[in-house]
Amino acid sequence: MRFDKVYGKIGAGFIEVHRLRPVSRPVDSADPVKELIPLCSNCHRMIHRRSPALSVAELRECLDLRGAAKSDGAAI
Repeated sequence: MRFDKVYGKIGAGFIEVHRLRPVSRPVDSADPVKELIPLCSNCHRMIHRRSPALSVAELRECLDLRGAAKSDGAAI
């Protein structure tokens, strides 16, 4: 999702990130390149609908099964 296309200027440059390591398991140092995944807000919420959270691969599989990733331009 391109937030700027939906929300205009206020959405430019916006994205949420998903932590691969839950916040409840802190570490002294984290590598944001390896441990943070950019996701649109809807995808981020869907990942956290289950406990433990879905993996990005599981969410992608859900979208692929429904054809959603192709029809709405989802970028995960």
